[in-house]
Amino acid sequence: MAALAAAAPCAAAHDDLDLLRRHAPVLNLDARDRDVPTAVEALVDLPLARGADAVSLRATPRDAPAVAYGRTVADRRGRTWIQYWFLYADNPQDRGVARTGRHEGDWEMVQLRLSGDGRPETATYAQHSWAARCGWTGRVHVANGSHASYPDRGEHGRPWPDPDDEARGDGRVVRPQVRRFGDWVRWPGRWGRADPAWWNPAESPSPQGPAFQEEGGWDDPAAWHASARDCADSAPPHPWFVYAGAGLALVLAAAAVFRVLSRKLAP
Repeated sequence: MAALAAAAPCAAAHDDLDLLRRHAPVLNLDARDRDVPTAVEALVDLPLARGADAVSLRATPRDAPAVAYGRTVADRRGRTWIQYWFLYADNPQDRGVARTGRHEGDWEMVQLRLSGDGRPETATYAQHSWAARCGWTGRVHVANGSHASYPDRGEHGRPWPDPDDEARGDGRVVRPQVRRFGDWVRWPGRWGRADPAWWNPAESPSPQGPAFQEEGGWDDPAAWHASARDCADSAPPHPWFVYAGAGLALVLAAAAVFRVLSRKLAP
């Protein structure tokens, strides 16, 4: 989930850790995924430099704990939402078109809404630049490479040219430690140094942090939930510029091959 947005307020400072831990999801990872979501300090040196527009992330240490950063948010109707945010060292999933799709750093999340008696009644699962509105089972199936969140295991379709998400749930099963956000949540830079080239708008940049994520409901979890697709619906298509970028990359690749062949065949 790498879309960027304008600055937003920092997380609440007095979230109830007991409540956050009580509803923390169990993560079912794909056997091919090497990393767990982990603590910020395991991947970067704190404090983050003021004025920097990006920070480089370390590879996930072998002994890194699985961590979720939690917060509670009250919507305009007074309902309580719980959000869990996960930081991965990278997103290695490749579209297979001009090596697009990969990026250093990856923030992912799920959120759930509590009923009046404190029980989870619905949830929102972040999946790339969109989200799915589903029931809450207490488990999240994490897609290999992309780390998109799904309520059930299996292969989940995505629009061309993206590969389908494979969340087989046949790897590690972890219940992440729940922690509060630190002051670093106010830092507006990118978590990773992936920056798309001007000629390739289909490439994915490294993400900004949770408080700056447009697709994440930081300020208005209810509105983000309402905008999500139904859990049974297929993934939405990409915006036009993604297809334009993929087409441009294919044209440039074909032109390069043509030049090479022309030189070889020239008398």
